Amino acid sequence: MLTRADLQGTSLAGALDAQLMPGADGAPWTALLLLQGPAGGSLPLAELRQAVADLPGTRVVQVQPELDRIYAGYLQQARWQAAIGALAVLALLAWHLRSARRLAGVLLPLVASVVLVLAGLALSGTALGVLHLIGLLLVAAIGSNYALFFDYLRGRGDADTDTLASLMLANLTTVASFALLATAKVPALSAVGWTVAPGALLSLLLAAAFSRAPQRAPQAL
Repeated sequence: MLTRADLQGTSLAGALDAQLMPGADGAPWTALLLLQGPAGGSLPLAELRQAVADLPGTRVVQVQPELDRIYAGYLQQARWQAAIGALAVLALLAWHLRSARRLAGVLLPLVASVVLVLAGLALSGTALGVLHLIGLLLVAAIGSNYALFFDYLRGRGDADTDTLASLMLANLTTVASFALLATAKVPALSAVGWTVAPGALLSLLLAAAFSRAPQRAPQAL
């Protein structure tokens, strides 16, 4: 009879360990057996459950539906947390700006950039997931800095050329970095890159487009 020790150092050891979970406190080991249906067909789950009903400690589990349920719950929780975070940011901006007009001017480019990124992902047929949500949060974080900067410029009534050039250089660096992530073969990195790269660029362009310097009163002759 073969034992686990006989397979130590062989290619079968890893495959066996992936299907065995040692018991704790005197409990028996648990064996995970992957069942595959016929080519082009599905497993008769009802018959399988009936067949193992009399075997103690044995049950049939559908892994994919369980994973889908866990992922759906996690995605729902992430959405709620993102919504709470957005409300917190909105409250902080309102407290800092203390003006409904200034708050609208800051939020408008943020909302527009997020909506445009979502529209682009939807038109490309991309299935949105948690990583895209994380990317959108990064877009909002980056865009809020640009929007607040241009709000500050509106209050001053002028803009320094060197400061604007530095801002554009920083934005292009951010866009280039996340654009490189978009070319990665790892789906997680690619999803974040495709979300943040266009979002960061749109945030700057829209913040500048919606910016309006206050008009100065004409001087009397």
